[in-house]
Amino acid sequence: MIASTVTFEKDVIACVMNNQGMLDDIAGIISRNDFSAPPHRIVWDAIVSLHDLKRSFDAASVVHYLTETGRETIADTVPIIVREGSDSVVNIDHKARRIREYSVLRMLLNAGEKIANLAQEHNGRDLSEVLSEAESMLSEVIFGNIADDIEVHDGVSIMREVCNTFERAMQTKGLIGVSTGLSDLDAHTSGMKPGEMIIIAGPPRMGKTAFAINLCQNALRKVKKPVVVFSMEMPAKDIARRMISTASRVPYTAINDGTAEMQDITAIYSTASRLQNPLLRICDSSLLNPAKMRAILKRIAREHDGIALAMVDYVQLMEANKNDNSRTNELSEISRSLKRMAMEFQMPFLVLSQLTKDVEKFKRKPNNGDIRETGQLAQDADMIMFVHRQERYEENPDQDLIGKAEIIITKNRNGPCGSVFVGYDGPTFGFYELHSQNKRGFAA
Repeated sequence: MIASTVTFEKDVIACVMNNQGMLDDIAGIISRNDFSAPPHRIVWDAIVSLHDLKRSFDAASVVHYLTETGRETIADTVPIIVREGSDSVVNIDHKARRIREYSVLRMLLNAGEKIANLAQEHNGRDLSEVLSEAESMLSEVIFGNIADDIEVHDGVSIMREVCNTFERAMQTKGLIGVSTGLSDLDAHTSGMKPGEMIIIAGPPRMGKTAFAINLCQNALRKVKKPVVVFSMEMPAKDIARRMISTASRVPYTAINDGTAEMQDITAIYSTASRLQNPLLRICDSSLLNPAKMRAILKRIAREHDGIALAMVDYVQLMEANKNDNSRTNELSEISRSLKRMAMEFQMPFLVLSQLTKDVEKFKRKPNNGDIRETGQLAQDADMIMFVHRQERYEENPDQDLIGKAEIIITKNRNGPCGSVFVGYDGPTFGFYELHSQNKRGFAA
């Protein structure tokens, strides 16, 4: 016997009525016929109809719509659904997919019953005819559902897309993704490309967060779609202060504690005004998980027809959607979820990661094996970059080490690996071209 999905159905309906932006997501997974309870099908029809009419479909609106269309009895079930169902967005995708799975299994059971009746009541029909009819019943279920959520590219469209990408690469001298703002790094990476999960790792206080924020600042100068920053450790105001410091070249501490020199005050205010960009979105919550992040990205992408770049700082602070006794397994699931989001939203996804304590203990350059708690991150990543500043490990560093950072690329699916040296200005958290005449941060 297939387990009942009534609870899941109530949860999905309650969630969509209370979080109306989720409908487009869920409607891509299930349809009315996937609901096992007939009243739930009718309520779902009402929700979709109100959406198509560009009207609200909260619980009160659904009750009113059902009543005015002569379905008062079904309208009476809506408060029950709201009371007994959960309106949380957590695991809502999973619940919708379970409803879909059970729907397919019911189709399979129904086909099995028809095939059993066919075998019992063949009445001397030719065996090949009976088998052919049975095969048709099964095929309708199997081939209609086995891969309905997987896109298959045809040879014409994909070749055209490759040629279009090639033409853009020629026009931009090899840059086919979002520019990092550093010419040597762009030469290695061809930019940060859609669908890539890019790991940025380093020990504490090495500058990985500053580097990632610089990348986001630079992207904002060029792109026409949102740049989304998920911060699980640093408040949004601190991120904004860092951006102002980098762009204005006024030390962060002077902005943070209000001790800026008189000549810097104008630069602070003018820079802050210049950086007021509605495409910058910062979510500073310690409660983030993949499901919540996806819901936020979906909403922003719907508003702006896509996302240019996303960043999360940092992955080891995140919890998975489901309980798992193994932290390694939990982080592996998180890693896979982040990669899926990069692919789904066709955006580069900067994923910051902490390293094992061995790197700091032995004062050495990091490698992929140093990524904390799981090897799945390194496997799922399209690119891995480590931020390394040797001057941090030297009591009296050589002059050529001061103010210099090494970006070590240890994995790059679409280009070469190697090291790129850039300038680093600690007081302003700014990364810059070494051959530049001024130590100007990305967004200056």
